[in-house]
Amino acid sequence: MSIFWLASYPKSGNTWLRAVLTNYLHEAGGPASINALIGASAASRRSVFDECLGLPSSDMTPEEILRCRPLLHEALAEAMPPPAFVKVHEACLRAPGGAALFPKAATAGVVYLVRNPLDVVVSYAHHQQRPIDRMVKFMNDSAAGAEKAVRGISGWLPIPLLTWSGHASSWLDQGELPVHVTRYEDMLANPRAAFGAIVRFAGLDWDAARLGEAIGHAAFPRLRAQEEESGFDEKQPTAPSFFRAGVAGSWRTALRPRQVRALVDAHGPVMERFGYLQDAEAFLAGDGGAAGA
Repeated sequence: MSIFWLASYPKSGNTWLRAVLTNYLHEAGGPASINALIGASAASRRSVFDECLGLPSSDMTPEEILRCRPLLHEALAEAMPPPAFVKVHEACLRAPGGAALFPKAATAGVVYLVRNPLDVVVSYAHHQQRPIDRMVKFMNDSAAGAEKAVRGISGWLPIPLLTWSGHASSWLDQGELPVHVTRYEDMLANPRAAFGAIVRFAGLDWDAARLGEAIGHAAFPRLRAQEEESGFDEKQPTAPSFFRAGVAGSWRTALRPRQVRALVDAHGPVMERFGYLQDAEAFLAGDGGAAGA
């Protein structure tokens, strides 16, 4: 068997996509639990690595773990029943030794979600409970990686991210894996079209009525209500909530011009590729850019 990787830079809509897909495949009739979403990050969990490969990851260096990750992904592909979806935030790299981190043999396809980095930095700062200036530097750091720690011990493998634009380019400019690209903003503007295209790309049975119902069950107010009622396992312990706003464009009031400039300078070409650069340049050319604060 093989896997559809749900790939994205953090805070780009991956969990929302998983909620829609879970509800689309859900047979119980009501909204699926947010704590039982398909595509959980099995490929990044230390316990899964140890169990599948029989190796003690806690005794291994990050380079040694990365070298073994292609074997883990192949093992997951063999073990997971279809349809197999796995969320990943890792960049699409080569492991030490040259093997593809996401092997072609283990891959049915890639759904890559991209979101305006100006909105990503606001959402990511909220999620991590860190200052926006610190998150700007993080998104511009080619050595950046994401790990989650529980009680001081990371239950997650090292997650190489690269810069925001490096992450996007790593997935979109490789020529080995089939990739379907979806912008977060298009998911918001026309969810039926955006999610419908993903359902078709994944080869799922098509049912327009079921898709509409799934989108309704995964609407942000309903996801927030579930989180308030029962909590969400994937929320950072220090964050007030996981499901925050679910909107596009909040960066205009949340970011200072120098923060916008730092992201544009680092990621301008990829921002232009996805239609994000023009609004940022207009902002910088207007009163916001003149303020300079």
